[in-house]
Amino acid sequence: MVFRLAAVSFLNTIPLIDWFDQTGDERVVLSRALPSRLGGMLASGQADVALLPVVEIFRGTSPGMLPGTGIACRGDVDSVKMFYRGDPQMLTTVAVDRGSRTSVALLRILLQERYGIRPEFSEMEPLPGWRPAANQGALIIGDRCFEYEKDLRENGDTEVAGCDLGDLWHQLTGLPFVFAAWAVAPGFPEKVGNEGLRELTGLLTRAREHGVASLDGIVAREAAAGRLGRRGEATREALDYYFRQSLQYELGEEEMAGLRRFREKCIKHGIVPDGAAPWIIGS
Repeated sequence: MVFRLAAVSFLNTIPLIDWFDQTGDERVVLSRALPSRLGGMLASGQADVALLPVVEIFRGTSPGMLPGTGIACRGDVDSVKMFYRGDPQMLTTVAVDRGSRTSVALLRILLQERYGIRPEFSEMEPLPGWRPAANQGALIIGDRCFEYEKDLRENGDTEVAGCDLGDLWHQLTGLPFVFAAWAVAPGFPEKVGNEGLRELTGLLTRAREHGVASLDGIVAREAAAGRLGRRGEATREALDYYFRQSLQYELGEEEMAGLRRFREKCIKHGIVPDGAAPWIIGS
């Protein structure tokens, strides 16, 4: 059986998919895309399973998620930040990364519950050198967040501040935050049956375990390629910290509690419809 996987093209995904790249497992065909495109790939039949932003799972893009593996944080995530000038309570507009879905929903919740504000959101492509105007924020995620921080540091720009959405969520709830999880396409569970779901879950778990066990090599390789890590620094230490401390790849009970809390808040704020909770399959 061949499984068509789709994952985001960011640095944070590497430990979850590196095994497929290294082994060339013939049971897997792997594609990469922005988070905002993954839901469409499931809906159109281009992928059987995708590392889907969890807010898309809440919206019914997928009938269920596979257990145990995803992208989460327990405090600072370091690559999902809102940058702004002055007082964040005075924000009237927020420019958001066009590649984001879950982070946009999270930011709406945080701004309303922490600061009591509902600024207007608009999509943008965050480029180094761009700066938010007065009373404007900018949500920047993933590798672009590191590039933006590097540009701020190299230009000595101290007027633009940044807040980490993972940290703000933890302050608000005391729980981890889950950004993405492996989710299946409509009709896929019926197509492959329980045996196929168990096989796929096993493959994804094995890939995660390989990635976590191989972080020394991954860090060395990505550092040699000049990849940026925490705080936009191009060092092995920054990359190592990001993979080992900023991110969590195993979804345990606490992560699932955080996921449920996020869904509750998305419903409360009208971001996703109320209805049956997404179910976990393949366990």
